[in-house]
Amino acid sequence: MNATNLIQGPVIEVMITLDANQEPKVTYLQDGEVCTGNVVVTCGEDITYRLVNSAGYAFMGAGFLTPYDNIIEAVQVSEDGQELVLVDEDNVAGTTKFQLIFTNTTNSLLLLSPDPQVVNKDVKPPKY
Repeated sequence: MNATNLIQGPVIEVMITLDANQEPKVTYLQDGEVCTGNVVVTCGEDITYRLVNSAGYAFMGAGFLTPYDNIIEAVQVSEDGQELVLVDEDNVAGTTKFQLIFTNTTNSLLLLSPDPQVVNKDVKPPKY
């Protein structure tokens, strides 16, 4: 799935659970600790979101509020839908907001995550 030459950046685990009212809750974990799902980038890297303990769910993609801001260059989803990679070449400074989009085996409706952010800092000119 990962066809870029960028380094592996952070891996954020995503867990979907149902509360007592059968409403889904999305939790982000990094290094075993609950986090916001936000990422700060200082060099080009692949940012990976990985589903864990979320049977019946799969990544479909990511939706961006500002898809043409050039902060994220591409989104890749693994064949089994359990990993989603944001390709960030870190060519543009700024922040982009997005929501992860999930399918489920219960019905044909899609689930949207709370909106994590990617922040590009210390952008260096591209090497040619």
